[in-house]
Amino acid sequence: MPRISSFAAPHKGLRNVLAQFSFYLGCTDFANPQELQQLIQLGDDMFVLLKDHVHTENEHTLRHLEERLPGASDHDKQDHEELEGIQDALEQRMRAFTGSETAEEIHRFYIDFSIFHSRYLEHIYEEETVTEPLLQKYFTDDELVQHRMSIMQGISFPVMLLWMKYTVPAQPDADSLGMLKGCRSFMPAEAFSLLMEAIREQMSSVRYNRLADSLR
Repeated sequence: MPRISSFAAPHKGLRNVLAQFSFYLGCTDFANPQELQQLIQLGDDMFVLLKDHVHTENEHTLRHLEERLPGASDHDKQDHEELEGIQDALEQRMRAFTGSETAEEIHRFYIDFSIFHSRYLEHIYEEETVTEPLLQKYFTDDELVQHRMSIMQGISFPVMLLWMKYTVPAQPDADSLGMLKGCRSFMPAEAFSLLMEAIREQMSSVRYNRLADSLR
């Protein structure tokens, strides 16, 4: 039986939003106010998820691991501190965009973001290949599920919407079905409808309808 993965779903969501921002950053016409606002909104989503994820890992996942295996979280926490500094600086630069940036300024930001993007991918790869096996070694699946439930209970609804918006389209439908059924079991119907609408924005109509039909 496959073990519970603490990182698979959120990391797929992060890879999705990071890749989208990289793509649209490369092709956005900064002189077009609508295109620039769409890019900034996507960036807002991305930075919210990056901040929430590092908080979740530090305060939940890595804290639990540190209690079982002292020192095991040191490298990831050092990475988090370094990456947070870079992403905070990038966010400040993005929020200062006015549409009057030169081609050189835009390209410099694009290159700087690409460096961060590659560094972040390296970091989450290491979590998946070094930290994940430690979690699976020192915790049972039941304990890992409890960790996940504790994390979900602490996430605000707007942030939960963002996680689902970018994670569900980035994973197999079979994985998403289990996730969505779990959400439906404790969410009010109106909240679950908002969640499904957020997902619809990011999926082809064929995939979305297939997923929605499977939930009926």
